[in-house]
Amino acid sequence: MTSEQSIINVIIADDHKIFLDGLSSLLKDFKHIHIIGTAVNGNEVLQLLEKNTVDIVITDINMPGMDGMKLTKEIKKNHPQVKILALTMHNERGIISTMLKNGVSGYILKDTGKEELLS
Repeated sequence: MTSEQSIINVIIADDHKIFLDGLSSLLKDFKHIHIIGTAVNGNEVLQLLEKNTVDIVITDINMPGMDGMKLTKEIKKNHPQVKILALTMHNERGIISTMLKNGVSGYILKDTGKEELLS
């Protein structure tokens, strides 16, 4: 980590444990990324946001309870400074458009590589 890189606080939300574990493991290799917590739905993300300072939420779209689409709206309403990255398998134009309209900062497919995710 260079002196110019500040710590990025991240929450990861996905309803698949193996994906959460894998992404957490991948991101832990980067000293400027601090994982605040993981969540299996939007409600858990909102609870983490109430108790922590967070820069980025990485979220799936399909999750039980509160999904990524509703979560994005809630984050933008209550925590507008938080950036949201949708990391999903959905490549449909309508879903992408809705997520962008709801305030997502970026949209990346799960089959992408590590370098693209980090950039």
